[in-house]
Amino acid sequence: MDTLITNTYLICQKSIKVNFRLNLVSIDLTAYTSNKDIKEIFKNCSHLVNLVKTDYQKNYQQALAINNASFVAEIWGHLVAYRIALWTKRNVKFSFIERMANFVAFRSGIIDCGEANTDTNRWFWNIIGGLFFRKNS
Repeated sequence: MDTLITNTYLICQKSIKVNFRLNLVSIDLTAYTSNKDIKEIFKNCSHLVNLVKTDYQKNYQQALAINNASFVAEIWGHLVAYRIALWTKRNVKFSFIERMANFVAFRSGIIDCGEANTDTNRWFWNIIGGLFFRKNS
């Protein structure tokens, strides 16, 4: 069994906790719920990806096999879903909708980014990354 390694990164004065496992990183953004905070994380996503990939290399003596465009696309995709869920929780006052928004916020606020052999939807983020974030590769 591989060991869990945790690092915390300071991005725009926001502490972002990242858990590392072999072939997988998990980024926890649930501490941030304001639009301002989420927008700042969006803007600095490439920087976060570079820090995470550098530390992954140090931790495991091998590169994380996720290209930058795919990695950024996955973070952005989760942040968009997270932002919509938070807005819905604040503005839609129907029990079922609130429960669904809580579920989506929980699932999207923690971003598990794994290599293709670990992450069953890596192919999707590779496509989205190739279409929209190619310059980040």
